[in-house]
Amino acid sequence: MQPLSETTILSTLEQLVDDGIITHEPYEVIEEDHEGYPVEFRICPSLSRKPQKVGAPLEPPFNKSRKWGPGSDMYCPDERLILAQLNNTHDLALNLFCVDKPQLILLTLDSYQRQHQPLDRDDFAAALEVLRRLGNMYIIYNCTETAGCSRMHKHMQGLRGPPRAFDLFVQDPENATSTVPFRYFVHRFDQGFRGTSAADLVGIYGSLLGCARRVSGLSDADDVCPHNVVLWRDTMIVIPRRNACQERASANAAGMLGSVWVAQRDIVDNWMQLGVRNVLQQLGVPHSV
Repeated sequence: MQPLSETTILSTLEQLVDDGIITHEPYEVIEEDHEGYPVEFRICPSLSRKPQKVGAPLEPPFNKSRKWGPGSDMYCPDERLILAQLNNTHDLALNLFCVDKPQLILLTLDSYQRQHQPLDRDDFAAALEVLRRLGNMYIIYNCTETAGCSRMHKHMQGLRGPPRAFDLFVQDPENATSTVPFRYFVHRFDQGFRGTSAADLVGIYGSLLGCARRVSGLSDADDVCPHNVVLWRDTMIVIPRRNACQERASANAAGMLGSVWVAQRDIVDNWMQLGVRNVLQQLGVPHSV
């Protein structure tokens, strides 16, 4: 991977915002605590331009630019979005719809790979490159639309840490059951991400995904298990998913860990009316299962 720093990334991002390529606007923050589970809502009106569902069209002029490969449903309106190529398998790029500064995407160069496929060794190798060089970023993967993806070209995302509720996921398991409102599976790498190989991550991921399959009622033969993956602070978290949304309340991997980004205040109101813990239980798998 070519030299990369947050300073150079932010400089490129600001240029692209000024040129109207990247959408970024101020946002309102609402912080809530729901029986010990912290949630931060960010209300960012510019997200109304972002497609929320698979197949939803992208607004002009973005949809007039080149696609990210012949099999892709993602667009690259400016080559400056591409920050680096990782291991000849992934592009590291800036997200067109930016709430965090910066906000990254790791797309497979093979544009026919799809978001319903589990992560593989190449994916984890690319993720490790980012985690090792940009230590304040965490990586998420939303496997299937049920888990919160809106584009089908296989991609991970890099977000500024920490995930809001992360500490609850690495505390004593007995206490976590009472505070985290859904099932999850976690592994901490004793050697840290710097001392862990992509092959090591694949092996642990396979074990955690097997656990997610079982609590989801899926056999190992089933092709698709909707789930989220989070990589942060030498830890992997896998969250099985049952639903993409409850009414208008939805969440991707970051949302399940307490960082929910929405375009309108009334979506936050919907979360509150339904009950935040209830929504998260419906999106994931409750402990009673």
